[in-house]
Amino acid sequence: MNQFRRIKDQIMVPSEDAQKELREKIEAAWPAPGNNLWLRRAVPLAACLLLVIGGVLVVQQRRGPSGIVQPPKTTAPVQGTGEITGLPIGQPSSDTPCEIGISADRQPFVTLESFFIYGDLKTFVLARVMDTQLLPPENSFESSRQQSTLEVIGWAYNQPAGAQEPAMITLTQPLYHGDVHTCVGEPMLLRRGGVYLLPLGCFDWEGADYWYVMGDVDVLFEVDDRGLLYSHSSFADFAAYDGRPHAALMEDVRAIVRDNPLLVQYPRFARVLNDEVPLALITVLDGGTKGSVHLTQRVRAEQILVQGTGRSWQVRLSEGEFRLNTYGHEAKALPGERYLAFIYGSEMEYSFQPENAARINADGTITPLANEWGGWNAFDELAGMTVVQVRELMEKAENYDQPGLR
Repeated sequence: MNQFRRIKDQIMVPSEDAQKELREKIEAAWPAPGNNLWLRRAVPLAACLLLVIGGVLVVQQRRGPSGIVQPPKTTAPVQGTGEITGLPIGQPSSDTPCEIGISADRQPFVTLESFFIYGDLKTFVLARVMDTQLLPPENSFESSRQQSTLEVIGWAYNQPAGAQEPAMITLTQPLYHGDVHTCVGEPMLLRRGGVYLLPLGCFDWEGADYWYVMGDVDVLFEVDDRGLLYSHSSFADFAAYDGRPHAALMEDVRAIVRDNPLLVQYPRFARVLNDEVPLALITVLDGGTKGSVHLTQRVRAEQILVQGTGRSWQVRLSEGEFRLNTYGHEAKALPGERYLAFIYGSEMEYSFQPENAARINADGTITPLANEWGGWNAFDELAGMTVVQVRELMEKAENYDQPGLR
């Protein structure tokens, strides 16, 4: 109430100078009153009435649709200046709850490399947030969504063909029905006028690009008003960039891409390579024997293109004959056929997954097997290549510090 009274006092009561000026203008515009007593009294009354009406109109303009007085807009619209400074960044809030469950219930982005390995990363960008708006949810697990319009100032890599700098893109951050007991956190929302370095994913949604921020629950690289980075993260690899120039992060991202070009050109294949399991050229020898929940086939490893390290899956494969299990009773690998496949399991049991295998055709090219779950195949990006060409691709990444390629 006191706030409204102060606003009313400021708007409804014009200054003495304003009243005098308006009276003078009205008196000059009206005919001289002469000896007409009524007219001499009406002129100042009309002036006061117009002042009051003007004050009421100003108040009405300050009201929202509900009639509540709105505070004045004191900030100018954000303009696309391309400057590499952002908003002031205050003290970080406490860590998000249920940190123990991060690796199980959240995207496991804890290093720069993990954005490439564990997510469908499209690019890293330096961008200014030009506008934000809150939208209704699209899915049952959402409470709402924030849509942000970005001015992309720079691309670390993978700049779309024909895209100019600065370029404008729109991305969406869903807000979830958070529950600390299930470790579902809320994303750190982009701020209008802020400048960020963002790992972005993108997929086709009804014929249009749907951009999203990767890892925005646990990390969000922001440029402050001094042009320095702040990671909003408790993870050591990200927090190490705090207080450094934004160019340091962009160069480290470019170095990862430069050392391992597979991550950009063939990211899904590179992601499965990182699982550190054997990649082998195999020949299927029989139709298999049905077990309780699986089909067991005799196969022979003709070549081992990548040897497992034994760190993640305890698999080391040798050339020669072994037994391979496919879960389900339907044969996914046919007798007499040759396949390029990642071999999972342990030395007690090897397993065959169609989504991580490709058939070798008579001309030496490969054809990815259909994924029975409807998802992507690790070899989708390599379809039509020969085994020799696949090996050459992996040799391009031999300088990358990836145990599976040593």
